[in-house]
Amino acid sequence: MRLALTLLALLALAACNHVTPDDGAVVERMQVNDDVPLEEAEKTTEEEEEEDGEKTEEQEEAKIVVISNDNPEISDTQDFGALTERVTIEDDKALLKAQRDKFKVIAPTALPSRKGNAANVVEYALKSTNKVGEKIYSRSNPLGKALAKRNCQQYRLPDDAQAAFLGAGGPKRDNKNLDPDGDGFACAWTPDTYRKLLQ
Repeated sequence: MRLALTLLALLALAACNHVTPDDGAVVERMQVNDDVPLEEAEKTTEEEEEEDGEKTEEQEEAKIVVISNDNPEISDTQDFGALTERVTIEDDKALLKAQRDKFKVIAPTALPSRKGNAANVVEYALKSTNKVGEKIYSRSNPLGKALAKRNCQQYRLPDDAQAAFLGAGGPKRDNKNLDPDGDGFACAWTPDTYRKLLQ
């Protein structure tokens, strides 16, 4: 069954057309007019030169250079000469005044207070002095490591696990079985991240 599916997938890939990505090259194209028959529009410039001799001025004007990376026009706002033809100093002053009128200074406000009894893991990290793995609290559950491994998977971040551990009576009690070694740090949480900020 796997072999058949693999063969089908390979056949599907082989049937796909290879499309060369757009390399941003400049392509010369002639303007196509609906009145001109398709066969005439598809003639190359070399064929036209051979048939007609030299190009007329109308043909030169009809030739358009198209940039094929979906950016047909380049902005001239960095060209001072082109910009001064369109915008005057008075226009610039009016634009600057309008921007200044819209500008608002927002005064800072007090930080919102945390609701509930959420444990502050940063404060705990800075107050604790023991190392990770250094037992300072007694843990009596013989299945502590197995339970901790399972229970720690409930938390997306180590900080979340530590906050839940502290909120449930930690570090002295481990009601959620998150700290089997008794170091006061739940799961893979470490205070070193916060302690290094003060060094």
